Amino acid sequence: MYRRILLAGVSILSSAFASAAAAQDAPLAGGPDAGEIIVTAQRRSQSVRDVPIAITAFSGGELQQRAIVNSVDVARVTPGAFVSASGGGQFSQFSIRGVTQNDINDFVEGPVAVYVDDTYVPSPQGQTFGLFDLDRVEVLKGPQGTLFGRNATGGLVHFIVAKPSSTTNGYMNFTYGRYNQTKLEGAIGGPISDTLEYRASLYWNRYDPWMKNIYPGNTSGSEAGTKPIPDCCDDAGNDNTLAGRLQLQYKPSDRLTIRATGSASRDILSTAPYNQIATVPVVSANGGIVGGIYASPTETRSAIGPDGRNYTGIGGSPAARVPGADWFGYLAPSARTLQFGSDYSQRNAERVRSYDVALHIDYDLGGATLTSITNWKKLTKHFGLDGDSSPLNFVDVWSDADTRDVSQEVRVTGVSGPLTWTTGAYFLRIKTRSDLAYVAPANSLFAAIVGFPTTGIDLGNVNHLTDTSGSLFGQAEYRFAPKLTLVVGSRVIREHQHFDVSSGAFPITNNYALDTSVSLFTPLRGYENRRTQTLWTGKVQLEYRPDGDTLLYVGVNRGVKAGNYNSQLPDGSPPLPLSVISYDPETLVAYEGGLKRSFPAIRGYVALSGYYYDYHNYQAFLFSNASGYTQNRNARTYGAEIEASIEPASGLRLTVNGSIVDPKVKNLQITDGVLRNVDPTFTPHRQIGGEVSYTPRADMVGGKLTFNVNGHYNSSFFTNIRNFDSQKLPGYVLFNGSVTWASDTSGISIALMLDNMFDKRYAVTSFDLTTLCGCSEIAYGRPRWWGVRAGYKF
Repeated sequence: MYRRILLAGVSILSSAFASAAAAQDAPLAGGPDAGEIIVTAQRRSQSVRDVPIAITAFSGGELQQRAIVNSVDVARVTPGAFVSASGGGQFSQFSIRGVTQNDINDFVEGPVAVYVDDTYVPSPQGQTFGLFDLDRVEVLKGPQGTLFGRNATGGLVHFIVAKPSSTTNGYMNFTYGRYNQTKLEGAIGGPISDTLEYRASLYWNRYDPWMKNIYPGNTSGSEAGTKPIPDCCDDAGNDNTLAGRLQLQYKPSDRLTIRATGSASRDILSTAPYNQIATVPVVSANGGIVGGIYASPTETRSAIGPDGRNYTGIGGSPAARVPGADWFGYLAPSARTLQFGSDYSQRNAERVRSYDVALHIDYDLGGATLTSITNWKKLTKHFGLDGDSSPLNFVDVWSDADTRDVSQEVRVTGVSGPLTWTTGAYFLRIKTRSDLAYVAPANSLFAAIVGFPTTGIDLGNVNHLTDTSGSLFGQAEYRFAPKLTLVVGSRVIREHQHFDVSSGAFPITNNYALDTSVSLFTPLRGYENRRTQTLWTGKVQLEYRPDGDTLLYVGVNRGVKAGNYNSQLPDGSPPLPLSVISYDPETLVAYEGGLKRSFPAIRGYVALSGYYYDYHNYQAFLFSNASGYTQNRNARTYGAEIEASIEPASGLRLTVNGSIVDPKVKNLQITDGVLRNVDPTFTPHRQIGGEVSYTPRADMVGGKLTFNVNGHYNSSFFTNIRNFDSQKLPGYVLFNGSVTWASDTSGISIALMLDNMFDKRYAVTSFDLTTLCGCSEIAYGRPRWWGVRAGYKF
């Protein structure tokens, strides 16, 4: 059905192209080549339409018009991109074309690289942040490891900040929205002297909880035998983010630019805003978990045996369940109510802080440009959630992380006749400490099981990973004929890792914090490993430009992501064999071709791409029971994408985009003796998006009105790579809109915004805890959200 919708949308847009080309009656708004963005995807300035890569780019103005205020929201308007969510949706990572990673450990990097201001963000939890004072965002699809230095197997998302300039300028926006949202952002910059410029930017965004905690709620006896946790039970879903950035730019000559930057941010959030849904495990003849379903309102089986009857052989499972409830009799409220019941919920329990300092140097060598980027980052995170998402005092989860990295890149880009080239060296050192534990408060069922009923206990791991990486890279583009260009590139990487993990049982000093300084006993054996590996990426591509408005390309691109380590939590599962604690690097060979075509007379543009991915040692993270581990498996993916835009009349702009992808991870071990071909997580097979923007010619009280409506559809997707029915979330359609008035002369603007205008309840992530509580934690996207923004630009 949705394939036909996508084809119909493309057909309609093609008809619009034809009609507009035939009409060509009136000049169109927006200036020459409206919608064209200059990007640096190939380490030099080019029009997005001239880059032989599947790339989606947005200017800062476009992001504001579409009400994209969070980094990962960029995925919702990018064909082929999606969000791999964790932490109740509070922390998310990018997924591109089925290349994803949803390991819950903070020391594991993702396969989609995120850069901010040309510097790499190594922490997966650092990929979620508020957007402010940006020049543009570039989303590059497919391996990008040749020109970008780290784990860009699936692609790259680059956030480019607005930089200092020689003229005084700035802006200020104030927004008030639903749930008492108060947001203030602004920037000011300009010259300090003839050679020194500055820019200062500030961002503050806070709102009240949007999920109501009805604890104890409809417990159906689920609290029996337990006592509530002190200092609970707040509502959830609130946020309070404060961030700032300062830049100083020194230009002692026309050839030399030195820019120093410093930024900091802090987030204060509630514990993860999860709801719960009852699920039923499916058990094989040998007792392995081979499936799962959502419990119907009349379901009474604890688990489903191979004969379809009630199975009670899973440890901790009851003889039967209350119809439709979890194993402990809890019936969660409907998602429609925006309510949940939890004994472990604090409004301001979680905190994330980040710091960033960088020095950018650009020097014109005459025919080439030397660039040096030195960067230091630090991110700390404190995160907690109710392990069973119910009023029962059973078990909770807490995570602390401290990630610090330093990097140095030196590269030279030049042009010599038909040859354009880039070469350089890159160094990165990442040190991460990640503490992850089950919190079993006093009087909880889990504390009683492990023998500490009155004092409580924390059971978890302390992980240390130091990753040191150095690489040499180069890429050359040679125009060997008037219309033909050959591109060849490679990167050689030397990777050294030192990992150690210790497991411990820690006394509880605070239910909403983790203290690992003293361990009472060791639940699991420790592990330490050092290894050094040599990795490489490569690229060969042919480009054909028959005229100035058409680009065709075809190529082969090899990407690589470094290996890492499993850190199994003490959840009662058998210990992992030592041989599978470390896992290997993954290698992706991508075969891709594309077409980009501009229609200047009608302000039209279309980009098409098709690809086939051959994956070796795909890093497949499987979450089971209450922990998880990564397996190396082979995989393949093929798909296609389209982006198109047109201005068929003055002030009217139409866009449509879509993607179709068919991914498959081969021979994943579901349980002992059971291998299956499965879909990767967070990968909808179909996506469709579109936007209509209209600015009437007529003057409206000394300014212009702009109407914008955009929408996107994602098909269903899995949140666990085992692909059980209980791990599949349904697809959804969301629509957003805005009306903006902007003065012609004063720089003042006023906007009315409405996100999720039809108040859709849609699930964004889940954790399968079927064998722990007969349930899954499930998190939903934000409800309908309105806002009013007043702005001033100078």
